[in-house]
Amino acid sequence: MALVAALSVAACTGLAREPAAGPVPSAAALPAGWRWESYGGIEVGVPAEFGYDNGSQRLGQWCVGQRRADAGSPPVVGRPGLATAAGCPESVDIDDTGPLVSLERALDEPADGVTRRGDRTTVRLRGVAVVVQVGAELRGRIAGTVRVVDGVDHHGCPVRHPITEHPGYRPVRAPAEDAVTSVSACRYPLVAGESIISSLRLDGAAAQRAWAAVRVEPVGGGPDEPQNCAPEASYGDEVVVLLAAGGEVVLRYSGCDHRGFDDGRTVRRLGVTTAKLFLTGANTVFAGAGVALLPGE
Repeated sequence: MALVAALSVAACTGLAREPAAGPVPSAAALPAGWRWESYGGIEVGVPAEFGYDNGSQRLGQWCVGQRRADAGSPPVVGRPGLATAAGCPESVDIDDTGPLVSLERALDEPADGVTRRGDRTTVRLRGVAVVVQVGAELRGRIAGTVRVVDGVDHHGCPVRHPITEHPGYRPVRAPAEDAVTSVSACRYPLVAGESIISSLRLDGAAAQRAWAAVRVEPVGGGPDEPQNCAPEASYGDEVVVLLAAGGEVVLRYSGCDHRGFDDGRTVRRLGVTTAKLFLTGANTVFAGAGVALLPGE
């Protein structure tokens, strides 16, 4: 089945306009056992047991495969990803989509506000739509956590980074090699004017192991296939910036060229196992109903 780039569920399904909006709720501190999710300068809190999936596929392509109600689908957080093109009608029924919180660009409704329909509450804030399609009691609690983030998110990632404007960006300073105690992995679209897609953070021994894995990748970058795309598309459509010990490393994986770990001085090879240390959880890249393959897989 053909795959298409789904920048938003609205683009995939042709969402109808919802009823008149209410006020945007103010965020309170998260309950115990919840976590923050970051997207586009907005954060929302969800219970820790929520997993991750392709938001475009779950909302826009729910009619592909087994119904979520029949599959006993676990709750997930979704972000835009590549999706199949089956042309499913819009559904605001949990039995169709399964319980999920989807973060996407609010292309259909520019105004901030809250709308409610069926099993869905949508919070629109600063150009982001947080679609909360879960049970009624939990729905209100999740929607009430939505907040604006200025500067850096809860994982220490800048909401905006110059790499979105300049795909060839190289770090000015590499991390201090023996001083890494944490790594923030910040995922950005390579689209001018856009902001953070997602983030994760490694601390302590996990951060040190991940950083050690980056350092032993062979010097030289790659694997590259510049013949497979036009030069203007060679950097791909997204990137991860690693922040550690006062420096940066750019992790490039989505284009046909320039792949690898770049600390501004040295470019190391894109090892699949190493890259996946930073492309997991909220940073997972989805395609259709599964996880996108990295170069070399």
